[in-house]
Amino acid sequence: MTNIKNFHKFIKKNLKDRSFYIVTNREPYIHTKTSTGIKVSKTAGGVHTLLDLVAQASNAVYIAQGSGNADKYVVNKHNMVAMPPITKTYFLKRVFLSKKELENFYYGFSNQTLWPLSHAVFVKPEFNAVWWSYYQQVNQKFVNAILEELDHKPAFVWVNDYHLALVPKMLRDSGKDIKIGTFWHIPWPTFEIFRVNPWAKEILTGLLGSDFIGFHRGYHAQNFFQCVQRIIEAQVELDQSQITYKEHATKVEPLAAGIDYQEILEIKQDAKITLKKNLNKELGVNIKYLAVGVDRLDYTKGLLERFKMIDRFLEKYPQFQEKFIYYGIMPFSRTHIPAYRTYAKTVTDLCDKINWKYSKNDWTPIHITTESLPRNKVITYYKNADVCLVTPLDDGLNLVAKEYVLSCEEKKGMIVLSKFAGAANDLRHSLLINPYNIEQGADAINQALTISEQEKRDRNIKMRKELKEKNIYQWATTFIEKTLYE
Repeated sequence: MTNIKNFHKFIKKNLKDRSFYIVTNREPYIHTKTSTGIKVSKTAGGVHTLLDLVAQASNAVYIAQGSGNADKYVVNKHNMVAMPPITKTYFLKRVFLSKKELENFYYGFSNQTLWPLSHAVFVKPEFNAVWWSYYQQVNQKFVNAILEELDHKPAFVWVNDYHLALVPKMLRDSGKDIKIGTFWHIPWPTFEIFRVNPWAKEILTGLLGSDFIGFHRGYHAQNFFQCVQRIIEAQVELDQSQITYKEHATKVEPLAAGIDYQEILEIKQDAKITLKKNLNKELGVNIKYLAVGVDRLDYTKGLLERFKMIDRFLEKYPQFQEKFIYYGIMPFSRTHIPAYRTYAKTVTDLCDKINWKYSKNDWTPIHITTESLPRNKVITYYKNADVCLVTPLDDGLNLVAKEYVLSCEEKKGMIVLSKFAGAANDLRHSLLINPYNIEQGADAINQALTISEQEKRDRNIKMRKELKEKNIYQWATTFIEKTLYE
């Protein structure tokens, strides 16, 4: 198992001649104006949570979009600020986008074209030439921010996710001595889906500027190979997991992300909040069973299907009525995209309908907050929960699933997990379901609440062992090795 100390040694030995850059769209910390001055806070969830830890352990330069309303006031003339706030172990370099760039690059092409195109959830992507133009422009803006820092030094650049698909080729075309690794954190669609994208070739050739491309699941990598074979003239060697395009070789493999095993255990150990007791006191009821879910209000997360499962569970197993509560942490997401507004309303309407159907005395089964809660508080909720419902219709990894397995009480907690989440590979001992199968989901909730403490313990111990071995530092080490040497 690779720990933070071993990872730090690995970086010093293997990147000794190369400066290290981590690039994502979203920054790990934001600065905001308050009545008492400028406040710095950690952004909730997502890929940047993992990469912040990698940056801290490696002293990398982290390059991301500046999104806080006070971000510009705390950076130096190179748009950099030392992070995290207390330890200051790395520099965060911010790329500032205009409102027009944000609208077209982020809300447009990234989240109304690539996001629905990549997730098999039957939401139609939109193809807009203006969005595409801004997507190219902003990718070049990120590249310029990287090149500003390079001078004549060799570098290692870790590019992340669908927002920055053109960055690898743009960096390669700069002629600089750069090793480029890219991790695509969301699913990669089949050829039959991807081919409808008018800029499919440009996206593929952009990514093939990388020395290594990683995906969470094997079939995501297979889909990528198939798209390359059918769309561009490249030499594809499936037995070598390699694509050669214009004399440049790119390795392509699945490499599911790990999480910081030790960090989660430490947060869990400090957990003092007892959510179930607080809810009982607040609602004036006596709840025996608590289920939780933590998701952005996004149509890929299977929230409608989840609430239908809860409805069917209470209908099929009425003995749980007045004894069971689902507590959902569901922050609003991308609210000025029409599909998200419509979905949010449909979800809240369904919750109201189910609560009306089952309400008795002071009890209703579904309780929701749309606030984004601090990570340590979320982990204390995991610790309190008897079951966690993770039901995406399609997903890259899903960090919630792995965090819950480490955070729950091993004899008490159980996860019900969609087999379409990338985390399902490492969490084979969870209760795996097809989220479209409502009956199966209802039965899995019942199973999670009724199986013996010994079985829960056995399942959780097996999953935790896997998460300990495949932790974030092991993932980062393997990613860097594959980019440098293969």
